[in-house]
Amino acid sequence: MPAYFGLDIGSTSVKLIQTDGNRVKAIGIGTNPFGKPISAMTNAEKISMTDVLRTLIKESGIRLDKAVASISESSVFSRVLKFPVMSTPELSTAIKWELDQSVPFPPSEIETSWSVLERPEKFEGNEKISVYVVAVPTKISETYVQMCELIGIELVRLENEIPALNRTFGPVLSNEKPAAVLDWGASGTNIVISGKNKLFSNFYVPVGGFALTKLIADAFGLPLDQAESYKRTYGLAKDQLEGKMVVALKPVIDNVVGELRKLLIAFKDEYQDNSINKLILTGGGSYLIGLIPYLTDALGGVEVVMGDTFASMAVEAKYKSLGPVFPIANGLSQ
Repeated sequence: MPAYFGLDIGSTSVKLIQTDGNRVKAIGIGTNPFGKPISAMTNAEKISMTDVLRTLIKESGIRLDKAVASISESSVFSRVLKFPVMSTPELSTAIKWELDQSVPFPPSEIETSWSVLERPEKFEGNEKISVYVVAVPTKISETYVQMCELIGIELVRLENEIPALNRTFGPVLSNEKPAAVLDWGASGTNIVISGKNKLFSNFYVPVGGFALTKLIADAFGLPLDQAESYKRTYGLAKDQLEGKMVVALKPVIDNVVGELRKLLIAFKDEYQDNSINKLILTGGGSYLIGLIPYLTDALGGVEVVMGDTFASMAVEAKYKSLGPVFPIANGLSQ
């Protein structure tokens, strides 16, 4: 049993979980009262957030003082990069150059990590090294460490969301038959092409459930709380409200679908003898009524399934239906 718990601080909710194999030993979920990620909070809000975390940890029954926490993909640079075959020192230099071109922060203000996903066994001239690279502003990572220190929690590890998603769903996949994972959150959407223990590609789309709520509010002239209620009640049901909800939500959903298609096409171009035939839908946005059939139609030939992180786990009955909102927290706890 890991001597730490998983802590996922999202823009609208906070999830934490302690696991023991396939058993959920302690679990909790609470509201993020500020409706934004930690990186966007004021100092006063960060201090108030520590009170939220302290209360949630106590109420969940977690007695551990160590945690693995996630940083939102909106706050990091996270990408699978391809390089010509080269030595490790040369690769390190190439990655640094790539980050200098891609990350809008000076090198002295970011922390980087990278791992080789795939290195060709034979070199005939065109092979590539596949590397997963992550860069996070030091200021943001230090904020997480400081907040945890304030509540008496030691951070064992701080990582972005993609590895946690891969850790959660990888066991039901294979590297020969990878799947796409669409993690639809409140402020953004993660798209991952994942195998059993391999990450093929990923992309972050900065639109999520809140963008859908805003579209409904604008289309129907509603306050945001009522628009949120409309979204939960009607979703993408074509036979409700004369189909106006589908018309209102289509632009954002099609934007996400478009980015997903790009990843699927890129995967097919690189692995010509393979293709992605399954999409695992997860995150709070996955509950949207009608989303699964909509995605199934839009991605003809791809099976769309709900990504339930609790599918093969023993968990308290009142949390059983919340599997789609705990994949990151669960992945962090493993």
